[in-house]
Amino acid sequence: MKSIRRMHGLALSELMFIVCLLGALALVGVLGWMSLADARKTERSKDRAVALLQWFDDLAAGPAKVDLAQRDKCTPDEVANGSGKTWLACRNALLAEGGPLHGIVNPFDSEYSVFGDKCERKNTATRGIIVVQESLKVPPGQPAAFGPMSPTRPLEKDLGFRVIVCDEGSFPIKVGESKL
Repeated sequence: MKSIRRMHGLALSELMFIVCLLGALALVGVLGWMSLADARKTERSKDRAVALLQWFDDLAAGPAKVDLAQRDKCTPDEVANGSGKTWLACRNALLAEGGPLHGIVNPFDSEYSVFGDKCERKNTATRGIIVVQESLKVPPGQPAAFGPMSPTRPLEKDLGFRVIVCDEGSFPIKVGESKL
């Protein structure tokens, strides 16, 4: 009785299995490398959001700790008096030369904005953006609610906000909360 197995070399099916196995391992390596690159970009966005929160914490601790140009635009008024201190003016001062966020670009694509209103999964332009949301008034006993901070929103004392970043899938990642 003859054996089905050949005595010399590999059968075609064995060779195809080895090629498929090597191809699968190469694919896992490539996809892992791509995921690592996206994770690094998300971490860069989170680091920038943490720097923003730290800057606001320094501002709250003592205005002398921060640069005068940003302090003038971002220090909240005691009461809303229409002084022109808006979120847009503060954000522009933070991104201006000498500001703590000067020169940063969106790590996913330099053409995308650094700040945005919300994370949208169907819009790749929201990957890597920093979203600042203001604390909304809720009835007592209800959980805290947040909504997008309008660019024209006047900065007021004790204005609560939270900072999130959008990951590579444009899912929101909460970074932290603070008050002005």
